[in-house]
Amino acid sequence: MKQRGKKVGLLLLALLLPMLAVSDTVPAGKRWHEPFVTLLNVEFVDTGFNARWEYFHCGCGDILVRVEQSAPDGVLSGELLLVDGQAIAGRGMVALSADLEPMLQAPSIMMHLAFVLMERALPAGPASVSERVSLELDESELPLEINSGLATGSFPAPWSLRGEAWASGDGQRRFELQFEFSNPALEGEVSTQRFNFTGGQDYRRDSFPLTGATPLEGWKLQWISKGETAASDPEPGLTLEQLRAQALALSNPEV
Repeated sequence: MKQRGKKVGLLLLALLLPMLAVSDTVPAGKRWHEPFVTLLNVEFVDTGFNARWEYFHCGCGDILVRVEQSAPDGVLSGELLLVDGQAIAGRGMVALSADLEPMLQAPSIMMHLAFVLMERALPAGPASVSERVSLELDESELPLEINSGLATGSFPAPWSLRGEAWASGDGQRRFELQFEFSNPALEGEVSTQRFNFTGGQDYRRDSFPLTGATPLEGWKLQWISKGETAASDPEPGLTLEQLRAQALALSNPEV
């Protein structure tokens, strides 16, 4: 009787396991450029430059980037906040630069490059990925053109992509990408350059780290929509909510 009960218990467990599996909450219509959080590690092969960028995408349209970059000439870290595509706020080492816009260009173009590569390789979107899938693209004629809104990039053909993507949890995706492209050198020679990407995305919920009440004291602020080329201290007492209101007023001036 004990043995029979054990078999029945195992059978019930086998039947229940599919019901207990973690559900996946990535909506079918989601695109690769629509996560709430993106973690991107980039190795610029044979250059000594490596970066770890963590992107938080607010439902309000703001983007917060946490920066960790290492290069032969040193290390750079800090946070960059893009508000309504109009103003950049920065703190930490990145804010030591007089002009914040170039500080945001590299993480911006690399994020968009990763999104475009994923979209090309898996056009059905993140909801189509469950088991580990292989990614493979080859282009011999057309360059890959990227426009992040802050910077543009062109990666000459021939270029190729190899990698994998998989579901790593409820509403989460991970990927590994090797992107190789031609790099015209001096005197007509052509060499190749390679970026190795590893990272992940979270599509579950809007968990933006900064609230509207966040004070901007200690940040530097630069209005790129006003043509400013240098950052300065924000006005005393300015909060993120107030900065967003200022950006909205610029976008929708009263007639």
